[in-house]
Amino acid sequence: MESMDAKGFFALAQNNNLLDHAQISEVKSRHGENPDLKTLFRDLERTRLLTAWQLERILKGETDGYQLGGYLILYKISSGSFGRVYRAVDPHTGRIVAIKVLRRRHSEDKLRIDLFMREGKVGQNLRHTNIVEVLAVNQDPVTGVYFIVMEFVEGENLREIMKIRKKFSPLEALNLTENMVSGLQFAYSRGYTHRDIKLTNILISASGVAKLVDFGLAKYFDAQTGKDDGERVDRTVDYAGLERATDVKAGDVRSDIFFTGVVLFEMLTGKSPIEMTRDRRARMLKQRFENIHPLSRKEVNAPASTIGLVNKMMNLNPESRFQTPTQVLEALINARRDIESGETGDSDRAKAPSVLTIFIVEADTKLQDALRQKFRELGYKVLIAADPQRAVDRFRAQPYECLLIDAGSTGIDGIPSFEQVLSEANLTHNHFAGIVLLNEDQASMKKDISLTEQGAILVRPVTLKQVHNKLQELIGSEISA
Repeated sequence: MESMDAKGFFALAQNNNLLDHAQISEVKSRHGENPDLKTLFRDLERTRLLTAWQLERILKGETDGYQLGGYLILYKISSGSFGRVYRAVDPHTGRIVAIKVLRRRHSEDKLRIDLFMREGKVGQNLRHTNIVEVLAVNQDPVTGVYFIVMEFVEGENLREIMKIRKKFSPLEALNLTENMVSGLQFAYSRGYTHRDIKLTNILISASGVAKLVDFGLAKYFDAQTGKDDGERVDRTVDYAGLERATDVKAGDVRSDIFFTGVVLFEMLTGKSPIEMTRDRRARMLKQRFENIHPLSRKEVNAPASTIGLVNKMMNLNPESRFQTPTQVLEALINARRDIESGETGDSDRAKAPSVLTIFIVEADTKLQDALRQKFRELGYKVLIAADPQRAVDRFRAQPYECLLIDAGSTGIDGIPSFEQVLSEANLTHNHFAGIVLLNEDQASMKKDISLTEQGAILVRPVTLKQVHNKLQELIGSEISA
């Protein structure tokens, strides 16, 4: 402070439009013409005429950088390798905004500049409650600095909130995810995918609304043809790793759905399902995504609809994931209603449905008819198909309680489908029973079939009554089907 006196301070503050003549006169009336700077600074901060950030810059003798685009910068909110974000105010209207500034070291990097300006222009095209509004994107004519002016969200990003909260209740997590997906759905309807869904790019307002920020890596595509616009766009390493592992092109909305599922998983459990590492090569490995463990009812007390939703969003096979944000929204609404109606993981454990639905995989058409008739007589709702994969697809779309696969007629092709359904049911459904039937000459296959406590293997000869009794034993229900 020894290098500056009060006179020099007032001159610099006035020249940078930080204080006007009337404000300076008022301050001098309280402290005199040549006040002690420490006392003066404390008073200016206390009365909110200036911020600590502004005072520090003045003290250093900085003669510019106090304004951008007509907005007065108040202080720095955050910083990263790509840019810094400041809180600022419109001196004419008093509106508080956030200004994102591209770091000077990138001012000669055309790709970085293009990406930065693209973020601003994309944001200007996306006006939605759950997307942070972009007000302007420009380059300062004096300093050459590139900047984006955005709405200021009073709140924190999700990563900062998770440090405090650790995890959310299922209903809170679903509500926030519904906000996020609403934003994604709107962007997708305008031809954009986000390309960088992560905790730090989700802002939670003081009123508890989630807003997506940073469409800097957004991908534009032709909604009719699925072709991208040919622009060169950087991809985050995580997205690139997932797309390499699943053989999809950049810009696939299902990648956004996958990483939104990762965020939902973390909100529910307090931990990420994907191994976190700074090693770029490790983040690109396929096994990193193959090692993701599905959400289990043992990790969160929530209805099966919530657990199934998360696991379908994170399914490594893109074809088995939700295909559009609209589909995710529908599932989110249904899962939320289950919770609001009072259904929980505990209540799901306590009771089985009064009418059981059985999916039968049988390739022999004559046996199909016989099994359909017999199980209907026993009170089951019966679904039948010859293709084992249909059992998997139907369970993911609309879960049933019982599965019977006749490997004697389908051959070994029925075993992987049986194991897949059994595995997914074990994670999400407390009342489930699965049986695979083997012919006598297939008995040696028993040791190679993966079972859970909800599954069983029966080897012919076996009666229908034995099958029915085993189903009831496995499902843990005392009801008559």
